[in-house]
Amino acid sequence: YHQIGWYFPHVFGHAFRRHYDAIPWRTDADALQQWKEGKTGFPIVDAGMRELASTGYMHNRVRMVTASFLTKNLHLDWRLGEAYFAEQLIDYDPAVNNGNWQWSASTGCDAQPYFRIFNPWRQQQKFDKDCVYIKQWVPELEPFPAQVIHKLEKEGDFYLPKIVDLRKSGDLIKEQFKSVRMRS
Repeated sequence: YHQIGWYFPHVFGHAFRRHYDAIPWRTDADALQQWKEGKTGFPIVDAGMRELASTGYMHNRVRMVTASFLTKNLHLDWRLGEAYFAEQLIDYDPAVNNGNWQWSASTGCDAQPYFRIFNPWRQQQKFDKDCVYIKQWVPELEPFPAQVIHKLEKEGDFYLPKIVDLRKSGDLIKEQFKSVRMRS
């Protein structure tokens, strides 16, 4: 990412793949704030964001999940996430932060395909099966067994309401990327 930043300095502020600057990102200050505070209704996302706010650190897997959620589900500009991580991370590096955000948003060099959207429910079941990480950072879920926490995807009203419909938001971002690709 350092070489990309050196040879393609436009990445600091613009998509590496310039045609993706045309993605119609939403402006939603409330959704951005809920994401920052770890109050999205998605336990793995909330745990990661709370860990970041508390420690200045977040495991790489959770960074990818929270970045995918911000860009592909909330449809918020990757630059907002990049800027917030720059403020919070104790291991902040401008080139790496930019490259990772553009990878997650599918706007960067050798980025993940735009149709690849991390499902936070599958990610937490695969990487935090026993909800140890979630319970550490989302203490209001500590009394509940992992199986119950994982079922929040479809049932249960004892946690925060989900701020977005994953299927609808995923379908919409795929259509937006397709539209921009067809015009470029």
